[in-house]
Amino acid sequence: MRRTTLLLGFVVLVASGCHREKQKPPPKLIQTTTPNALRPKGPDASDIAATATPKKIQVGTVSRDYLLITPPAPAPGPLPLVLVLHGDGGGMKSLHDAWQFERATQNNAYLVYLDGLDATWDLETLQPNRDVVYAEAVINEVAAQLPIDKSHVFATGYSSGAFFANVLACHRPGLLRAIASNAGGAPYNQAEKWGNGFPKCPGQKPTATIVFHGDQDTTVTPDSGRFNAEYWAYVNGCSDSEIETTAYPECRVYRGCPPGKAVAYCTIGPLGHWVWDQSAAVTWAFFKRQ
Repeated sequence: MRRTTLLLGFVVLVASGCHREKQKPPPKLIQTTTPNALRPKGPDASDIAATATPKKIQVGTVSRDYLLITPPAPAPGPLPLVLVLHGDGGGMKSLHDAWQFERATQNNAYLVYLDGLDATWDLETLQPNRDVVYAEAVINEVAAQLPIDKSHVFATGYSSGAFFANVLACHRPGLLRAIASNAGGAPYNQAEKWGNGFPKCPGQKPTATIVFHGDQDTTVTPDSGRFNAEYWAYVNGCSDSEIETTAYPECRVYRGCPPGKAVAYCTIGPLGHWVWDQSAAVTWAFFKRQ
């Protein structure tokens, strides 16, 4: 993991600390058994014989790579598309080797593992951002070749890839139906600010979000994950005074979110700077309910 990620965590921690001083007390926890964004519990992940195909795409003057994952027996389409984003120092193939998200989606989605230039993502550049342009170009290319439902495009990322999923949702309003952040954080240093001082992208819209963070993560500390959830709860218009239990003991969902704009936060212990072994299954259950 590169030093970049350490610095990113520090930046977001500073920002979140400043905002948290002005916030209300922690939201009240409501015990419930009624259906919500993570209730009932989704099926566990299992092995699947998907096909992984390396692809190239020209984005401006630069040739970029991505890994297309196609299920063995796709359900009748059009199907959702899930973008999967690696952390600093990694790549599309290494993350797929370690975290095969298709084990959760089975035959019900196509997946694309994107590949950052120099094994990282551009989290600083405002619009136009090279990696945002690249991600959108890949979505359009895959949708032109396969039966993709472009109203159901999702993104999940790890570490700097989780930061980038947040940036992509911020920069391209309406492009993503929902995002999942693993050991990452919210957008920062954007062109505008929301009324409470949170960073804002031009034309930004609410986006359903689920956040996973290890309670022993010392690279991007848990405060960054908590702020990530607080950020989207504010942007989406959820209640800041109540959260409720889910089918997963590790996870909570904010109350009062608009339909299709749920926000959930999962504290995973004991876990350091990595992806929870149930993250794919829980993420897919969350995505399907948006």
